[in-house]
Amino acid sequence: MVKPAKLRNKGRSTRCGCGGAPSFPANPADLASWAGLRRMTRQFLTFALFAALAAKCFAPPPLVTGDVPTADKQTIEWYIGSRYQKSESGRPSRLLPFTELVYGLTERQELTVEIAGLSQNQSYGITDAVLGTKYVFQSESAARPGLAGSFELKLPTGDKNRGRGSGEFDYDLRLRAQKNQGRLTVIGNAGYTFVTPPTVGGLRQLVEDVPFVSAAAEWEVTAPTRLLAEIYFVGREAPGETNRLAFNVGIKHRLRDGLSVHGAIGQSLRSQRRGGPDARLYAGLKYEFGAPWKPAKEKP
Repeated sequence: MVKPAKLRNKGRSTRCGCGGAPSFPANPADLASWAGLRRMTRQFLTFALFAALAAKCFAPPPLVTGDVPTADKQTIEWYIGSRYQKSESGRPSRLLPFTELVYGLTERQELTVEIAGLSQNQSYGITDAVLGTKYVFQSESAARPGLAGSFELKLPTGDKNRGRGSGEFDYDLRLRAQKNQGRLTVIGNAGYTFVTPPTVGGLRQLVEDVPFVSAAAEWEVTAPTRLLAEIYFVGREAPGETNRLAFNVGIKHRLRDGLSVHGAIGQSLRSQRRGGPDARLYAGLKYEFGAPWKPAKEKP
């Protein structure tokens, strides 16, 4: 799904509608209410920043577009890497490490779990985790594309008080299509994330469900190397915010059987990088191996 989590980076705290901070009260009797206001403001800004970081783009790296094929039955795919993303407000965030495990349950279905460590504002901690599954409805053939559907569930495992989680569950549904033609593979995604409004200072925040659409292409340069490109749209998560339209380009290179290196860079396509991100970089590895219970003769 994403992911993560499917994680977003739009820096909403600069446009949260709070305006400037009020001046310090001259009457000492107002200090208690002032402190409470300041505390609630900090909590709101923390939520707003996380909501921006937690974009609904659940898919294995390096792109946000998810493919159709599943992991081979009783095979584990382990993605591990680091992602740097700078929001339109100038706030950087780093996922270090980002890790995702994909398990081939059957020939048509896989299970996934992903989590990351988030470094931002000189602090570090674990983000919300994501559990998911993908099922292939139609295998690709010479005459028809492959079709698959996925479901992702974001768990409230991150500390929302430190901006690493929303404290709520989110649900992502996505339809995927894929067609190969010689060295070119074209992939399309359409999805929708149901966002649970988080509670900040005892009040439910106003949020919106998030639509997602993307198109990607892979070009096989040589047998072990593929070039990647995608364009994607992510709807706003709060009223008054800016929708995201952005791109990524990248590469996959197989070092040896079962081990590949991935990388991608991208940014917003909108004027003045509206909607973010100003910059997005990912680098990581994919390691594929047979599950311990898989018969030895069938392991990769």
